[in-house]
Amino acid sequence: MKAFLSRLVGFGSLPLLASLAPLLLLGVVTRSCTVDEWAALSVGQAVGSFATAATMFGWQVVGPPAIALVADDEHAREIYAASWWLRAGVYVAVTPCAAVVSILLSPAGNGALAVSMCASAAFAGMSMTWYAIGQGRPGLITVFEVIPRLVSLAVGAAIVALSGHAIWYPVCALVGAVATQTVFHRRIFRWVIPTPPGRAALSRAVRMSVPGAAVILVGGIRSSLPIPAATFASDADTVARLSSADRLYRYSLFSTSALGDALQSWVLECGIGGRRQHIALLLHALLGAAGAAGLAVVGPWATVVLFGAHLEATGDLFAGYAVAFFCVSVGTPLVRNVLVPLGQTRAVVAADVVGLVCGVGAAFPLIHQFGAAGIPLALAVTEGTATSGYVLSAVSVAVRRRRPAVAPAESGPGAAADD
Repeated sequence: MKAFLSRLVGFGSLPLLASLAPLLLLGVVTRSCTVDEWAALSVGQAVGSFATAATMFGWQVVGPPAIALVADDEHAREIYAASWWLRAGVYVAVTPCAAVVSILLSPAGNGALAVSMCASAAFAGMSMTWYAIGQGRPGLITVFEVIPRLVSLAVGAAIVALSGHAIWYPVCALVGAVATQTVFHRRIFRWVIPTPPGRAALSRAVRMSVPGAAVILVGGIRSSLPIPAATFASDADTVARLSSADRLYRYSLFSTSALGDALQSWVLECGIGGRRQHIALLLHALLGAAGAAGLAVVGPWATVVLFGAHLEATGDLFAGYAVAFFCVSVGTPLVRNVLVPLGQTRAVVAADVVGLVCGVGAAFPLIHQFGAAGIPLALAVTEGTATSGYVLSAVSVAVRRRRPAVAPAESGPGAAADD
């Protein structure tokens, strides 16, 4: 229990606080910018989120176990270096394309703001948190992610409040992230830029990360669609109000990933299955229910407090986000602790693709019936369908794993004893 609580604090609480703190700073930004500028920031963030998923290239899925299982620090350095160069190449290739999309979708005259937000969001794909998780060193996240992120965003928000120019918020975030990563490299690896890996090492990194990249890319597409889709179906004012609900939903999702980070190694160190797996499922279900209720009941009021009355998101905009939050929370431990560790990545991708197709198909009648509120409802259909696929795949895997057993006593990695 002590080890569990330590991981929950180290990998859960501190990163969660760092992720949620910008919500308070955004209140400063929204009160210093126009509705069109807020819409541009939200479009840049949404498109940049897909670029983040592309840049990370699945390393938040495959990276932690790869680092945890290496024999020594030298191999860990090699894996990190290969990952960094691979992700840097993807960032350079993807970000300009995402920037163009941001300009096309943002309100007229706010292209630079959308581009800067997009580039800043995309650079999150260069994060080192997966390396720290694999090393079992939450202090690295605190020192090189949590504190610098809060400082750079606070500086950006202060400059926006003083100057009235919203572009300083994403610019300060990007500059701070680049500077912090440079310091991390110098302190931990004694380099500014990782040593370029050989062709063989880079090829291994690509092969290692492709399955995880497929999962994250499809997930990134479906989670990034609501705001870009809204630009085609609604005016700037409606997009801005929907953006407030979407932003609150996005930040609330950090709680599910924080809980997943805290529980993953704790669950898997005793094998796949057993009491710890059940505890993880229960905790994620409770978090999903609490988060969904919070979004549905408190969400509209929270957008007024955080972003201002001119950007209030009404209750009907939160209905779909509440359902989607519950589904994401329930699906997280199934993917992280069951399907991916058992090599069922294709099943995860298949569920995500089916969910995306169903969500897109449902979007047209939902938007026609409910207007802008139909967009988050379509997201709920997407996440609900995907999570249903995870459940079916997990049940199928459990049945196949138990079928060969002939002895009454359980054996194997899935039956490891718990504390």
